[in-house]
Amino acid sequence: MEFLVLREVDEPTLKRVKELIESLGPPPIDLVIVGAEETRLEIGDVYALKVSLPLNSYAVLREVAVAHALTDPQLMEIWAIPPDVKQEELVYELSLALLNRLVDVLIARVAPTLLLERARVEVVEGETLLYTVVRTFATDVSVSLAVAGHVSEALRLVTQLSSHPIYEKYRSFWDFATANFKFLPIYNWLMLMF
Repeated sequence: MEFLVLREVDEPTLKRVKELIESLGPPPIDLVIVGAEETRLEIGDVYALKVSLPLNSYAVLREVAVAHALTDPQLMEIWAIPPDVKQEELVYELSLALLNRLVDVLIARVAPTLLLERARVEVVEGETLLYTVVRTFATDVSVSLAVAGHVSEALRLVTQLSSHPIYEKYRSFWDFATANFKFLPIYNWLMLMF
């Protein structure tokens, strides 16, 4: 991993960037550009992580987690669409929802407070109950916290939805999805239940 510094940065900040990147394990990042306009991962022949200043630890961890999710075959099994599943809008939405939750799972394992600071649970309405469940799942940090082992915090968050009419259906899905955090079991459960 090579560092390129575009503007003057103090040593503790550079050290913190390196610590954040390495906190998720050996990084699949070839180049780190510190002092960029925005923090984001650029994927091509080279995986380049641009880091803006002042440093936003959550943003850096999120991009590093995306790099891991896109390159680690075991992590790809969680969110990638299996070849035998019919390609349709719901399938793509579920895949992206799982990728989003997986990225936050990786962050929750190393910095749960960063995730809790951003945690808000809300129902995201879709055209049907099925789409509402999947879209709510896509934004529900409590799922990631539960999968990462922070179950009490996760349950406290998900129960914030208890006054909503879909809560019972969503909670049933939530229980299954957090226990079976992988595309195919979740997809099959949704097809059976809806």
